[in-house]
Amino acid sequence: MQTFLLVLTNAIGGSTYPAAAVMLRGFPARDAAFLRMALCCVFFAPFLWRARFRLANLSVRDWALLSAVGLFGYALPLVLGIYGQTLSTSSSAALFIGMEPVSIVVLSCLFLGERMTGLKLVSLIAGLSGAMLIAFQGLPHLGGAFEGRMIGDLVLAAGGICWALYSVIGKPVLGRVEPMDYTAATTVLCFVGVAAWAAPGLSPATWRSAGTAPWLALIYLAAAGSFFGALIWNVVLRKVEASSSANFIFLQPLVGVALGAGVLGDPLTRWTAYGGALVLAGMWAATRA
Repeated sequence: MQTFLLVLTNAIGGSTYPAAAVMLRGFPARDAAFLRMALCCVFFAPFLWRARFRLANLSVRDWALLSAVGLFGYALPLVLGIYGQTLSTSSSAALFIGMEPVSIVVLSCLFLGERMTGLKLVSLIAGLSGAMLIAFQGLPHLGGAFEGRMIGDLVLAAGGICWALYSVIGKPVLGRVEPMDYTAATTVLCFVGVAAWAAPGLSPATWRSAGTAPWLALIYLAAAGSFFGALIWNVVLRKVEASSSANFIFLQPLVGVALGAGVLGDPLTRWTAYGGALVLAGMWAATRA
């Protein structure tokens, strides 16, 4: 069941890339991030209200960790990803997804006391190699693809590392807080951070003219990606090691590329097939770790 849920939540995560491409056809980046998280907070509102007494009884330390997750493990990487992609390319964004599981494994070993086993290492190498093949559409290279956009790539890499904080910082709190309560609280805290960044540049006048497809994509991102995807991830994270679940994140670029080919007409190449095979091999190794 845990494996199924990990595949499901990362398949949802992979589907958000083509959905985001559709959304950004109608909304500026700041408005898209703001509306997505605002709508997600609406979805979580009834659950947050029901949990208000449980959350009020949390310790100051627990609230400090929840705040760190919401602001530095959720809002910050969300903003860095949007900003970095404006300076770089979508293939770099796909590549630097790999920074999240790598960082989760390293940070989990350092701060959560989780062991680095041989199978975990094999899973990590296979997943990262597959993600690179998919992102570069060939063997990785330092020339050409990185010329003129190093700042954007560094921002994307920083965003990938920050995403790892969501799982590592929050892991101890999940032992004491229900996953729904945890996800709802961190989502609202994320919205506070995103709103502080987006508010000065919002363009509400553009929302009416965004079009049906961008609005449907935004609703999907809020409901599937930010609501169900995050909730399922936290349900699983409560029961398994963060370093074991991290390698399933490599499934996201594979799903994103496949859906991009089917929905947006992006080309599907042999390098995607090779990379996908490595990603699946890494996932198999992760289930045995």
